[in-house]
Amino acid sequence: MKYFAHIARMILPLLLLAIAAQAQDDETPRRPIITPERYDVTIRSLGGDLNSSDDDFAPLLLGNGKVLYFTSNRTGDQDIYSAIQGYDGWEQVQAAGPPLNSGGDEGGTTITPDGRTMVFAACDRPDSYGDCDLYIAEYIGGSWRNIRNLGAKVNSEAWDSQPTISADGLMLFFVSERPGGQGGTDIWMCARPYGGEFGRAVNLGSVVNSTGDEFAPHIAADNTTLYFSSDTHPGIGGQDIYRVKKSDRGWTSPQHIGTPINSEYDDYFSSLRLNSDDLYFASNRPGGSGDLDLFLAVPNPLPPGGVTTVVGKVTDSRSDNPVSAQLTVRDISTNEIVSSFYSDAVDGSYVVVLQPGRSYVITSEAPGYLFYSSRFDVPAVSVNDMVRKDIKMTRDIVRLLVYFDFDKATLQPESYVDLDRAVDWLRANPTVRVELAGHTDNVGAHEYNKKLSLDRAQAVLDYLVQKGISPARVTAHGYGYSAPVATNDTDEGRALNRRVEFRVVSR
Repeated sequence: MKYFAHIARMILPLLLLAIAAQAQDDETPRRPIITPERYDVTIRSLGGDLNSSDDDFAPLLLGNGKVLYFTSNRTGDQDIYSAIQGYDGWEQVQAAGPPLNSGGDEGGTTITPDGRTMVFAACDRPDSYGDCDLYIAEYIGGSWRNIRNLGAKVNSEAWDSQPTISADGLMLFFVSERPGGQGGTDIWMCARPYGGEFGRAVNLGSVVNSTGDEFAPHIAADNTTLYFSSDTHPGIGGQDIYRVKKSDRGWTSPQHIGTPINSEYDDYFSSLRLNSDDLYFASNRPGGSGDLDLFLAVPNPLPPGGVTTVVGKVTDSRSDNPVSAQLTVRDISTNEIVSSFYSDAVDGSYVVVLQPGRSYVITSEAPGYLFYSSRFDVPAVSVNDMVRKDIKMTRDIVRLLVYFDFDKATLQPESYVDLDRAVDWLRANPTVRVELAGHTDNVGAHEYNKKLSLDRAQAVLDYLVQKGISPARVTAHGYGYSAPVATNDTDEGRALNRRVEFRVVSR
């Protein structure tokens, strides 16, 4: 029989679990006991520098995998802590400090892959609706700021905690003991449109939630795979970790993650590291440093779907200094915004997760610079992939992401995404005049290519004018193959040479 080593407010409501634990000791277990699948998984404690003699739980890896957030009781109150990945393990373990931590209890952090948005639980704050509420914070200039309660649509008069946010920031899952659930503590979900606020919480229903207690959800980067813990679904006998997947018809039946991750002890607060087979979780099993401790399991026996993660740095093209830029992801087929995030102001780094089966344009924008766009085509069926794309921001010239029919000057619809960014930039900089410079590879006669390059530059000019840009601000020139930027001896080089450039002539 499993047991709860220590009752903590971020982990579970005090009265509820005290009664539940006693009931499990005195009565027949509420759940069917199974003989689970045993997987070839290696498990190790994250070490004494990270784990303490008290409760350490709710691990969360930032997108780059080098920073770990977790919750700990080591000083008496529950607080948010962080650690840095070093050569020999996790180092520089320290409390997050104010304004995240306060005189009350805080914990259960969830952070978007770009590291800019955090949701966490906090208790007994003056603006709270109940015992513990969910709060949102923004990472700006090297610290967490703009902390605010997520409001009555998300929070309730009951206990609300243990949030997990989707990679695109549009779905928020959490645990609550509010009325209207299946029984005990349940998993709830709020959704929001891009740029909007989270709507009212809805219960995930009886497939995921049981008459017992569900805890610690974690939504994977594929936005469809959810891990959580339960003491009632068929398992070993306490808090076990399960996986479900979301489809058009709802959630699949919970799948027990098996042993040795699940044990005769309490195992929960699972989370994944991007583009890896690492699974982090908390357990009170032997081999740790105290009560609940942090563990790493490799590999995850029930992984989520594959995604493409784009990482890199945004820097000034001349000085190589980091640039804090806004990066916007759009679906190239619809020109709709999928997500928006910022590169780090300190080192220019960024992380973005792209879902399979779509083509995207990622545009980087910062004051004083031209916009810069890159295209990413993600196959429908793919394993986890990581792509590095460093972005050099320029002030005077940039290659437009435009596409033409073969040997013609007819713009393909995929061009509209970046051309609309050009329109936005020109509207935001009304005194700027630009030249549209068309270029080709060296296949074909010089005069033919010069005319083709001019016609393509003119097609771009016509699009800008149709969108309301004054023709007095834009000129078109064709240079043929006289100014290559790469070799014409390879397909890749010739593709780079076929381009239309956006050049600032005067400001």
